[in-house]
This record gives sequence, C-alpha cells and structure tokens, in this order.
Amino acid sequence: MTKTLRCRPLLLAALLLAALSARADGVGDVTVFHWWVSGGERASMDAIRDFARSRGIGWQEHSTPGSGTARYTDVLAARVRAGQVPTAAQMIGHEIHAWARQGLLENLNGIAAQEEWDEVVPMDIQHLSKWQGQWVAAPFNAHSTNWLWVNKAVADRLGATTPPDGWADLIALLDKARTAGVQPLAIGREAWEHTLLFESVAVGVGGAEFYRKAFIDLEPQALQAPVLTQIFERMRQLSGYLDPGYLRRRWDQATDMVAEGRALLQVQGSWVDGEFVAKGMAPGREYQCWRFPDTQGVYLFNSDQFVFFKQPPARQAAQRAFASAVMAPALQVAVNVRTGAAPARVDVPQATFNRCGQRNITDMRRANMRRAMMGSIAMGNAHPSAVKTAIYDVVTRHLQGRLDTAGAVAALRLAVATPTGNDDKP
Repeated sequence: MTKTLRCRPLLLAALLLAALSARADGVGDVTVFHWWVSGGERASMDAIRDFARSRGIGWQEHSTPGSGTARYTDVLAARVRAGQVPTAAQMIGHEIHAWARQGLLENLNGIAAQEEWDEVVPMDIQHLSKWQGQWVAAPFNAHSTNWLWVNKAVADRLGATTPPDGWADLIALLDKARTAGVQPLAIGREAWEHTLLFESVAVGVGGAEFYRKAFIDLEPQALQAPVLTQIFERMRQLSGYLDPGYLRRRWDQATDMVAEGRALLQVQGSWVDGEFVAKGMAPGREYQCWRFPDTQGVYLFNSDQFVFFKQPPARQAAQRAFASAVMAPALQVAVNVRTGAAPARVDVPQATFNRCGQRNITDMRRANMRRAMMGSIAMGNAHPSAVKTAIYDVVTRHLQGRLDTAGAVAALRLAVATPTGNDDKP
C-alpha cells in the first residue's frame, strides 16, 4: 500500500505530461452552446466545428432548440447558474446586450482591433455586437428575412416565372395557387414566424424610413394610425391564405411543404436556403428566392453571433483563438454556403455561393451603403426583448382573429411606447 501511494504522484505527473504532449499542437478546448439542430443548421455547425479543429482548437458542444427564443435563453441561464459556463454561446440581437449588462462577457476589443473588425462588419450588425462601445460578440453571418421561398415547379405551373412586383401581384399569385388546389402560403405556429411575415408587410407598406423610426429607434410618433391600419389589413388578407394545420406546425415543417410542392411559398429568412441545400435542392431548379414585394432594396437581417463568457486565464488562449476563427473569411464562407446567409463581413468572396446566396450578399452590401440594412423585429435584432415579446403577442392574436385591426393598432403603439423597451440599449 505504501509503495502504491508513493507511486501515485509519479503516475499523475506522467499522465499530465502525456496529456500536454498530446495537445502540444493545439491551443486548448472550447465548449460551445447553440440552437442549431435542424438538418441545414446541423451541417452549418459541423462546418464551424471542423474549422475550429483545423486551427488546433479542441471542441465540445451542447445544444437545445429555440432559435434564440426565451426557451433557449432559459436553458443557457440555468447552465450558467449551475456553474456550467460555456466558452461561447450562440446569440442574436439585443439578447447580446442583456448578457453584457450582467458583466458576464469578455471584452474582445484587442482581437477586434488586431483583425480590423470595425472595417469589415456592417454598422447595424456592429451595433448589436458591441456593448457600451466594446466588442463582446463575434458575428458570423447575416440572414435576411424579407424573402419569398417558392416551389419552382408549382410556380411554373401557375405561370409565375417572375417575382411579384407589388402587393397586387402577390395576392394574384396566391389566388392562382388556391384556385389550383395548392396551399398558397405555408407558415408555422410560433409567434416569431408570424412576426417575420408582419415585418415584411410593414416595411412594404411604410418604407425603410418608417421601419427604422418605428421599430429600431422606437419613436412612438412614427406609428401613425393610417399606416398601421394598412399593415394589419394586409396581414388579415394574408391570414385568409393559411390552412388550419399551421396551428400545429413547426417552421421547418412549413419549409418541407414548399420543398415537396404541397405549398407554393413561405415567407421566411434565408436559413430556408440552407434547409433546401441540405435536401439536395438548387435555386433555379427546384426553388426560387424572390424578395417580398415592395421591399426590394431593403435588407431586414438577423445576425447569428457568438458571445464569449469570462474564463479563467488558462482557457483564454483557446477562447481568443475561437473568436478569431469565427471571424475568419474562410470560416464565414464554409458556414454560410450551408446556412444560406451572407457572411457578416463585406469583404468575403461570393463565388462559391449559390444563386440565392450571391443575391443575399449583394443585397446586404448595397443596403449597408444606403442605410437600408435594418434589424429584424421577429429575430430580436431591431429592439429589446420586452418590445419584441409585446409585438409577438399583438401580431399573433391579430393573425389568429383574436384581435381586430383597430385593437391591434392600439396595442402595437402601446408596445413600442413601453418605458422598459429601451432597457438593454447601450
């Protein structure tokens, strides 16, 4: 027994030396928490994992579905409270500021200055990546939400070979689908999906300046009753093209309906492109990506980012290496040819992207120059979560017929004027 105890320190030292030798070419491990669990999303996270490993970064991960919603945030918060703090966590929009305000996030200014993030990331994304002027998150894509994702075979059968140019064209197309016995518009049950539809209608009715003042700057005086009334009347018109099954459907099941030709189109973000690609589909062959009518030139975005939680000194080298990897142009290509998003930087080559991906990148760059690149209401990139949640409630109740248009107009104006609405702005 005495001999065994004396040998144990030597054994432990040998094991430690072996572990260090095995990791000599690496910088350490990172633990990543994320919500990418669907087919296209999983392929995209695999691309991030593989790139990190190619840079000598050890990889561990945990995931829960939720797409940045309260469900995801609650699970992450519970892990943090339990001491299971990840190196990095996927995050979007003003939720980044909410975590930064708690003092839990690392300051990334050093690596941001070294790699010139300020020079290549669009300003509207930077606004979300920074807290009180300090970089606290690394953005790796820019999804656009004001898209129509269209089954090409169905559209061709209806004689729709070009995008609807305005609202009347869209309604005529939906009517043709219904007459032909095809579900015109596919959507799921969740409030964020309904609000994606709302935000495209809103910017189509009011224009870019209205959208920025009303939903990003949160100026109550911008919410004029005639404009809001027209928005909600158009939403009521679209609700007439929904089937009862949407109340039980997930967003990706709505995407499947379009992919399989059981529905004509879906109004969704460019992550649908990633879902279609994961199914072996190609734009121009099985599907089309058309801008929502009257929103051409506007880029409503959702930017996926990683926040970096404060770590002990021994883990900071791996954390910095991962932040650098996330912002690397090569990673942003590898990931976003799968996600359907544009890279979160304006200097990334677009040659390897498909037709919809190239259009997405071009639209982002042009909108960025014109200040027509604006955060998505539905995805929490426009304003704090208190306002987002209130708008969710109004939009869904109106879509489901539980709130009339006059009531929706009044409730939306109250939601934007809520005093707590600015609580997570820097």
